[in-house]
Amino acid sequence: PSLPGQENAAAWCKLQRVELEPPPQWHLRKLRYLLVGRFPRRVSSSVSKDPPPRAPWRQGKVCTRDRSVTDFSSVPGGEGLSLSPCRVSTEMQFTIGQTERACDSLGARYVVYGIHLEGYLFCKLRYSQLYRWNEKLRHYFGKNLVPCFPPKNYLAPTESMAEERRLQLQQYIQKVGEDPVISASEIFTALLKNAQQETFKIRARDILLEILLADGKSLMIDTHTSHSADRMLEIAAQKVELSRQFLEHFALYLVCERPNGGYSVLKRLHGFELPYVSLWSLQDENCRIMIRKRYLDPLEDKMLMESSGGVTLLYSQATYELDRGWTTPTPELNQKLKTFQDAEMKREFLESIGKAKFYGYVLFEACSCDYPEPNTPAVVRVGSDEINCCTQLSSNRFKEISFKVNRIRCWKISLQMHDETELKPELSFEYQDSRDVWQWITIYTHQAFLLSSFIQEIVIEKLKISEGYTEMQIENAASELRTTPWNSLTALSKHSGVVLQKMLVTD
Repeated sequence: PSLPGQENAAAWCKLQRVELEPPPQWHLRKLRYLLVGRFPRRVSSSVSKDPPPRAPWRQGKVCTRDRSVTDFSSVPGGEGLSLSPCRVSTEMQFTIGQTERACDSLGARYVVYGIHLEGYLFCKLRYSQLYRWNEKLRHYFGKNLVPCFPPKNYLAPTESMAEERRLQLQQYIQKVGEDPVISASEIFTALLKNAQQETFKIRARDILLEILLADGKSLMIDTHTSHSADRMLEIAAQKVELSRQFLEHFALYLVCERPNGGYSVLKRLHGFELPYVSLWSLQDENCRIMIRKRYLDPLEDKMLMESSGGVTLLYSQATYELDRGWTTPTPELNQKLKTFQDAEMKREFLESIGKAKFYGYVLFEACSCDYPEPNTPAVVRVGSDEINCCTQLSSNRFKEISFKVNRIRCWKISLQMHDETELKPELSFEYQDSRDVWQWITIYTHQAFLLSSFIQEIVIEKLKISEGYTEMQIENAASELRTTPWNSLTALSKHSGVVLQKMLVTD
């Protein structure tokens, strides 16, 4: 008999309990990260009738929207398999921006590479440690699927050789982070978690951790220093009575409190990250961990309003954004919202604020851009299907410019070197204007990685309801059959133009 859908995903992970006739020619231990919906029709009767707990897919993110099921009968070895549409995880953006020289106990010198995840130091590793990583991945996934690793140097490296090695390692870990199968695998995320914990040497212990809501209220959760962001999100969700089925719509973020009482969002924590270690590594007493919604489509609010916990989280974020000017309703709507807020009519408040301008957008800190003039001060918002820039021109006039995401061909992040020590990120995207002319536009902001992740989230949300999304799923699944390492330029970049490029420019 065929099993139900997502509730029995853990049964598929325990592959020794599943028998297929005939067995498909897939790497089964890796295919489990792609299958979250349907199961093979012929399953051994030894499988328990009681549904096991749902297994996480890609950091616990499973799409609950009803979509048509993709048929894999045409894929070699995929007879009888089907895949329900799921959230495509955002690529991890790794860079290696710094190196350190050290000596071991025998006096031998070596280089330590500082690996940054979306602009923030994640861990520090030696070449030998990364080499062992590569060997484990090659053993698990096969040598043809893992990107090429930089070869060993048996001669004393010169400065140019050391720089070339750094760039090669950076390219390697970027490609691994882009691979939809490797980056979602337990072996890779376990390696990352261990590296993060060993780098900052945080003692394993039980802790009482504060998780902020968007309106400043806090939750105190009993957790552990080695708990991942996914695990802490589950604990926080229990505190606010948020159903597990809605967990995919929220995430933990690192935020920094500002003197005016507000906060700025620094980054979203990936499901495998250790939030306590990430927070400690910033060494900033103003930084906090916050639970916020991770999507940008306001239409998803209606689904979450079925849960009391969902209403609580949405209301806390909506009231903050209204009070801080992230959302700009009309005077009539603003008066109506204040009435609902004073009466604590949360559902009515949420239903009304969806009509306000910029509701659901993310507001970034003041920055500058090179459009329409060089060094133009700008306030950037991202949401719906656009990048909205309110710019201040040289004539002191303010001009609002909307860059539609569907007119962006590609974008990249560049890290510019300043004062030989500080790396300042900037995001550039190639845009087609109303005259059908392509041009590069650059936004200079320290939140470039966060901006890139939200642009990619918009692309993914749009692809989920387009024909290209089905094609993406097939490409992701077929990556198990490929004989060369994953190339994002032939998959997600084919549809959205995702390009992560790092350039170091010295003055």
